[in-house]
Amino acid sequence: MNGDVEREAIEGLRRSEALLRDYAAQHGLVLSAESPYPGAPPAEQQSGPVRHAVWSLAGKLPGGAPGRLRHQAVYGQTFGVEIAGQHTIMVCRLPESVGYVPMLCCRPDELTMGLYYWGGDQRPREQAKFESAELDRRYIIDYATGQDENWLYQLFSPKLVDWIAHETPPDFGFKLESGVFTCETPQWRGQATDGEVNHEHLDLLARSGGRVAGRIRDEVLEEIAGSGAPDGPSAAAHAEWSTGRRHGRIVGLLLKLAGGEGDDGIAAYAESRGLTAEAPAAFHTRHIQLPLPGTATSVATGSLPGSGREGSLAWLEWSSPVDVQHEYVAVVTDLDRELPSAWVDSSEVGMPGFGDDIAPAALAAARDAGFGISTAGRSACAYAEAAGTQSKDEIDAFAQRGVDVLERLV
Repeated sequence: MNGDVEREAIEGLRRSEALLRDYAAQHGLVLSAESPYPGAPPAEQQSGPVRHAVWSLAGKLPGGAPGRLRHQAVYGQTFGVEIAGQHTIMVCRLPESVGYVPMLCCRPDELTMGLYYWGGDQRPREQAKFESAELDRRYIIDYATGQDENWLYQLFSPKLVDWIAHETPPDFGFKLESGVFTCETPQWRGQATDGEVNHEHLDLLARSGGRVAGRIRDEVLEEIAGSGAPDGPSAAAHAEWSTGRRHGRIVGLLLKLAGGEGDDGIAAYAESRGLTAEAPAAFHTRHIQLPLPGTATSVATGSLPGSGREGSLAWLEWSSPVDVQHEYVAVVTDLDRELPSAWVDSSEVGMPGFGDDIAPAALAAARDAGFGISTAGRSACAYAEAAGTQSKDEIDAFAQRGVDVLERLV
């Protein structure tokens, strides 16, 4: 009996993948398998009567922003109940927004808000109010304390406010934080009754999220072109938000005891290499335009090992309900030319719409090294997943290879 349930679950996942492949082909997207968490086994190797899989449909989405539809399917049976669920989230990179919108969240005004639940996040934020009773009834709009309010209200034009208030589907919501935009629509609430991939739901998510992401992107680009200022109007707010304490005192202490926070020898490494430890907030402020894959926890600045180029080595962390916990090591340096505002992760290098403005030689080198790469102004960053503890020699080798990738930008 269990064998039949498991076979049917795997068949359901194969059916989902085929429907997603059809959707990707129709919309010029690239379908690839994605791990729900590090080390997750494929469906065939999972144990128990319930099986799951995750895929990404990546490319240029409606509204013009490159991104992905992250889709998870689950099939099987538990306690005699049939399980057949589909869950899709839209994720876009908006590196241009870093100095303009440190954090912006539009969430349903209810207790259970899924992706937008704040949990123990202690960073200060405010609530925006607009001249729309329906918008205020349906949604709560949060933004980071210190956000330039004039620019925020400029972003929420009367047309956008009216559309969000009256035309978005039930439970629609989005969140932009440190250059990463995520969006959900009703499908994640389990409102798809047949448990199968639904192309109309994917279209709804792509159109709704793409409209907001495109609006933010266009407004930022227009502001940058008009002002020419090196930093956005909310640069200081971004520095505060990105380095602010996320957890309460007790939770933070538990994380520190568990190894989740604190210096694990980086200061000693910096001293041994003639580098200077730099405060993460100062590092973020110096590179306010540059999209980074996470928040810096430690930074060492000076003459980079192996190349002699001035720059910084940064250890960063990122977590979200979509991408769970990631840790990175990055090399950041300034170059002798203006660079586009761009960001492409190692998993996205080579996909249509990702990194189109980045020099092909640099993209090829990043792909060969397994690095992500980002640029803005005269700053550039190459980064990699930081798996476990790294030796001094491994960090030296990473710094040298990272600089080699970045020098191919000019």
